Amino acid sequence: MLRASRTRYAKTRVTWALAALVVAALLEVAHAGDAVAAALAQGDRQWAEGRLDAAQKTFEQAVADDPGSLDAWMKLGGFRLARNQFADGIRAYQKALGLDARNVRAWLGLGVAYLHTDRKGAARGAFEEALRLDPGRREQLAPVMEALEKAPSR
Repeated sequence: MLRASRTRYAKTRVTWALAALVVAALLEVAHAGDAVAAALAQGDRQWAEGRLDAAQKTFEQAVADDPGSLDAWMKLGGFRLARNQFADGIRAYQKALGLDARNVRAWLGLGVAYLHTDRKGAARGAFEEALRLDPGRREQLAPVMEALEKAPSR
């Protein structure tokens, strides 16, 4: 009984830590080109209004219009995570990392997506890369990394 309670508590802590990471990543979108920035702003408005299918199409169009836009891939990845489209989120973050392999937010998003697809070993690797690039996030990721250390890899 006590062990189940501890496990539930640990999962809750990990879930909240991951939610905080996703929110932080969504809020940190950098400046993009004018057209992409306008599309991303439109998608954000649609998202805020609850028009999720329209927002997704807008974000997808932004990456189609400018496949070299890191901001567009990051926004699409974050949106897909928010909609529980984890496999698509993985692909979006991989595209973002193809544009900037040192993007800590992309590594964090990729780790979250891997975690939600039960790929704990891959998640651990993505989070470790994020920590290598930004050691200042160690405290923020500590609960997640502790939980991953105890979990069997896949």
